[in-house]
This record gives sequence, C-alpha cells and structure tokens, in this order.
Amino acid sequence: MQDSSISKFERAHVLPGYSPGRVLIVGSRVYPGREDRRVGWRDALGVDMLAGPGVDRVLDLEELLPDDLGVFNHVECLSVLEHSRHPWLLAANIERLMAPGATIFIAVPLCWRLHAYPADYWRMSPAAVRSLFPAVTWDALMLAGERLHDGPGIPSVTVEGHPYMARTETVGFGRKL
Repeated sequence: MQDSSISKFERAHVLPGYSPGRVLIVGSRVYPGREDRRVGWRDALGVDMLAGPGVDRVLDLEELLPDDLGVFNHVECLSVLEHSRHPWLLAANIERLMAPGATIFIAVPLCWRLHAYPADYWRMSPAAVRSLFPAVTWDALMLAGERLHDGPGIPSVTVEGHPYMARTETVGFGRKL
C-alpha cells in the first residue's frame, strides 16, 4: 500500500512542488526492505533517534536543537510522527528547521497496526497534522489507503463479507509561511 498511494501522492504533489536546496530526512534510518530517502537528493541530511544505515546524525528532535543544524529548504517526515512521545515538540522543531518558503512532505498512519521503533504512540487525521504544523500552509493534505482519498471517512475493505477499516495514512505536502 505505501508504495502505491503514497508514491502517487509524492509524484502528484511533492516532486513538482518541493523547494530545491538542503533537505532534512527525519527518521532516516534504513530498515530492511526500505529505501534510503537521502539518495534522491543532492544535499540531504538524515537524522534519527537511533544510529544505523542512512543516519548522518543521531538526534532526538523533541529536544533542544543543536546550534549547527542550520535550516532546510525541504523536509521529509515519513512514518515518524506516530513514534514521537511528544509530536507537538517534534513538529515545532521541524518548523524551526524550515527556511521561509520551505516545503514539507508528511506521512503518518491514521489506521494501521501498532509497530515498534522504539514504541508506537499516535494515529493522526489530516486535522491533527494541520494542528501540529501551524506555520505550514498545506497544498495537499489527504488520506492514502488503497487509493488517495480527499474527503471525510476512512476507506474500508471487505474480508470474507465483513467490512474493516483499510490501512490508511494521512499524507501532506505544504509550505512554511
């Protein structure tokens, strides 16, 4: 699912509109079967709470920011917000790291199983993402499941005649005011 609807969202909204320049990949650790998101960018910095492949700096972005990070023209925060104990602190620091006019690409589960790293705390609707990033104007903020869904309600799937909420993520692309 993630490779289909989130990739479609990225092709439609992120790639045509991102701000070129320095890129910050939040949650950059590369796990088996995942791609290194830094590779697609000329000047990318990968940060994560845990050391490992794909991580240039080990940082907890809920904490006070180091003075030497600078600002970024584009930020990616994919499948990270649900693992933050205090996502409002993480979001505020991401906004601080964004240059004026910088773009951001977000993906966070709304309906999905619990999973580790090191823990899983939150699920977020488009309204939750909007409230976490008050300095961002969203060009696109919608649900991605079996398809992209720009409206109320969570898409469902039918398994053996019974309806279930389908795996759904909130995806967004926006710009810092």
